[in-house]
Amino acid sequence: ITCILCVTICTSAISLKAHIRLKYGDEHPLHCHLCDSSLENLDLHKHVETQNDSDAYSCDVEGCGFTSWALLTLRQHYKKE
Repeated sequence: ITCILCVTICTSAISLKAHIRLKYGDEHPLHCHLCDSSLENLDLHKHVETQNDSDAYSCDVEGCGFTSWALLTLRQHYKKE
């Protein structure tokens, strides 16, 4: 069964449900030690790299501190804020 959100292939409906809950739900098992984010294991590794990377995209709003590895994510941040 393929996840329609990221094309991850799961072996059963139960594993697909768990994948969606962990990847896209509010229950993420790991927390970033550099900020308040919580993510899956692989996402956390990428996230920590962006927190330490001076080339990451940063929000220009004073006091915000939001950074992103992708420009699209920064643009989505601006729309939310």
